[in-house]
Amino acid sequence: MTDDKARSTSKGGHAPLLLRMSILSALALTAVLPSQALAAPGQMAGFSPEKEKWQRSYEKAFAGMVSKESVAKFSKDLSVRPGVVGTPGNAANVDYAVRELKKAGLKPEVKTYDVYMSVPKKIAVTQTYPQKRELQVMENLPKGTRYASDVIPGYNAYSASGTVEAEIVYANYGRPEDFAELEKRGISVEGKIVITRYGANFRGVKPEQAEKRGAIGMLIYSDPADDGYSKGIVYPDGPWRPADAIQRGSILYIFRYPGDPLTPGEPSTEGTKRLDPAEAASLPGIPTTPLSYGEARPLLEAMEGEEAPASWQGGLPFTYKIGPGKTKVRIDLNIEYKNQPVNDVIVRIPGAKHPEQTVVIGAHRDAWAYGTSDNTSGWTTTLEIARVLGEMVKKGWQPDRTIVLAGWDGEEYGLLGSVEWAEEHRKELTENAVAYINMDGTGGQFFGAGGVPSLKQLIYDVTKEVKEPRSGSSIYDDWFVRSGRKEPSVEQLGSGSDYTPFIQHLGIPSMDLGFGVSGGLYHSAYDNQDLMDRFIDPGYEHQAAGSQLVGIAALRLANAEVIPLQYSAYAADVVSLLEEFASKGTLGVDLALVIAQAREWQAASTELESLAQRMIADGVTAEEQSRLEQVNQALMKQERDLIVSEGLPSRPWYKHQIWAPGLTTGYAAQPLPALAEAVQAGDAAAVKQAADRLAAVLKKATETARAAQ
Repeated sequence: MTDDKARSTSKGGHAPLLLRMSILSALALTAVLPSQALAAPGQMAGFSPEKEKWQRSYEKAFAGMVSKESVAKFSKDLSVRPGVVGTPGNAANVDYAVRELKKAGLKPEVKTYDVYMSVPKKIAVTQTYPQKRELQVMENLPKGTRYASDVIPGYNAYSASGTVEAEIVYANYGRPEDFAELEKRGISVEGKIVITRYGANFRGVKPEQAEKRGAIGMLIYSDPADDGYSKGIVYPDGPWRPADAIQRGSILYIFRYPGDPLTPGEPSTEGTKRLDPAEAASLPGIPTTPLSYGEARPLLEAMEGEEAPASWQGGLPFTYKIGPGKTKVRIDLNIEYKNQPVNDVIVRIPGAKHPEQTVVIGAHRDAWAYGTSDNTSGWTTTLEIARVLGEMVKKGWQPDRTIVLAGWDGEEYGLLGSVEWAEEHRKELTENAVAYINMDGTGGQFFGAGGVPSLKQLIYDVTKEVKEPRSGSSIYDDWFVRSGRKEPSVEQLGSGSDYTPFIQHLGIPSMDLGFGVSGGLYHSAYDNQDLMDRFIDPGYEHQAAGSQLVGIAALRLANAEVIPLQYSAYAADVVSLLEEFASKGTLGVDLALVIAQAREWQAASTELESLAQRMIADGVTAEEQSRLEQVNQALMKQERDLIVSEGLPSRPWYKHQIWAPGLTTGYAAQPLPALAEAVQAGDAAAVKQAADRLAAVLKKATETARAAQ
């Protein structure tokens, strides 16, 4: 799970689907909930009345077999030892998962990829002026902590190796606008080491922006204003970051392309041609490493120069200065680069009627240290879904379509396992994948979701079926109240988690579901079992609810006579995005034709959905079954229609024309990315080209919807 994803207030922007609302607002829930008024009228979407009865009995049986005790056991067993990719602890967790899946009567496969990655050999930071002081690069773990020697130091994966020494310049969050502020003040970072705080954007964007301006190194620290004592009580007395906790994390330029930096677009398997590392566009160029705020404090406190703007002031008890001046630092990083194994754990529940069609559930199983929240919680939820489905298969239950469950390795380094697997299985996924469901954090107490617009209604529907353990209402009702008693927001998908290759590269409808809670121990050695038991998900009730929720969502996708993908809603959202975009100016390029095409897609999709609904309203005849298969093929294909093989002009690995991560945010979605980047560059010809390409994919989706009618 990567920082700043939209789930945790500790991450600033996109955190693992951790918390979207503050604890205070969540505690303001009223006692009376609108469950009756919000219940969806009519039959279950995608099911005839007869099939709905069977489906509801299936869902009831599934939900009844989910066990919080089983989830707790998985969590405790998998949290014993740090699980960094390529380490013995990670390998031990593979063996554990394989044993448990076999116990459930399943046949797990361990799929291994040979990926180019970095391994820290020495991480050292020294303040060399005005005093010499070695900075601590490891937490003060309590005596007796199990496998403490397996915990790696604070480290940024894929940082350049080397030694640099210079004065430091403070650049707030390291955003383009922060560097622009420095330039406005006449402060250069050329030849300097930049110090920035975590938050506001993906950590990999920070060194890229600094390197562009001539910086020779970077320090990234966690400021208490963002996730430490300014927010609440720190660990071990509370869930917030103490002075010694370090946020590890990758700085691979995943906004260029994720996965193995030497095999973009191809799986890291034997025989794949690999780039020279010097040619890899996703590899950072300057030594970069993280610090705790306890170690950053004396560096910042000794700085001279101009007083930082008010919005740049953090939570440490002094006035922040920009520098340069007085404080000088040496960064000494010995980071080895080599190929290492990435091990995905894959299991299939074969479909009875359409075994070639697949619904994929995935969660990453690697962590930066013990990782009980990020992302042992998502992986244990996946294992529990697999366990229950395995038991149900023994009892004679079988989904109509195949359900694939995956534990991705190397997500923390840059979505390694999921990207390589998706690239290897490109053909079968493109032809037959129905949807992908991602879980990057289910330990927590407050639900949040992201997804493409076609899956929004399904998310609403299934959240009405599962009880929210904290409030006793349905998950939907709880979410509705926390959203100000209005329809909750399903966030746009950018990047930063394992849905990325499925939606952004292959065009497979994707959603990201989970629970979170406020806290600040993200990617630290304190994300452990104690934190989970006392602060994150006491009793493991929400992880169990997550198993029920995601399992039911997968079963609806797997069993529906009409796959519950609503492209009329998708098209309506695209119309709104285009109209909003046009209102802000497009360098003289008229978007009227593109908007008109989006409206045509909306009309065609509405007609197709109405046709399908009429066919299943009173049961499905043999003749209708054949036509429904054509409808379902069209529903699977429309998302694929929105990608182009050549990809975005700035980064060809990203092929979706509606969604991509922002180039300078790294995680947050940039809707209509080619248009946005062309306008930002002031290139009218590129705007016209992007508009034409967008009109073409929307026309293709329209034709797909019409051809199935």
